[in-house]
Amino acid sequence: MMYQQSDYKMSRSDDLEVTALEIPYRGGKTSMVVLLPDSVEGLSKLEDSLTTSNLSDLLKNFRNGSDVELYLPKFKLEQAIDLKETMKAMGIKDFFTAAADLRGISDKRNLVASEVIHKAFVGDPNSATEAAAATAVVMMCYSLPMTTRFVVDRPFMFLIRSLDPELVLFMGSVRQL
Repeated sequence: MMYQQSDYKMSRSDDLEVTALEIPYRGGKTSMVVLLPDSVEGLSKLEDSLTTSNLSDLLKNFRNGSDVELYLPKFKLEQAIDLKETMKAMGIKDFFTAAADLRGISDKRNLVASEVIHKAFVGDPNSATEAAAATAVVMMCYSLPMTTRFVVDRPFMFLIRSLDPELVLFMGSVRQL
């Protein structure tokens, strides 16, 4: 399990019964958002009730970074999808026959596409995430700073998103830790 203490943005939805935490990636253009249901059985309910609208609201309501102790299991997910039948259903049929004109891809003649595979991979966010750091001089301290614990110890959903433009690039669920 990965442990990291840093300033993370967090958001909460009582309707979805979920807390979200954003892990920025290096460069600041993308991030991983972990959606942690309140209960162990909450992932299925979250998947059923999540809409574009309530996801957008959750992402817009991120509070400025607060001190968080993050405990996140290391995980790797890989998914491959054969798009040949999907493309044929969309009307892209010549691409897979001798009638295809693929000269823009290769100078070779008689070139025919036999498969189209889309493969997605999400690895350990710790290897691609840069923790935010700050230095401050405190002259007087009246109370200790609050540290929030965010422990991912049950099935959860995650998404990879672009921040500019705001766009969800990939979404998945981890059911077994």
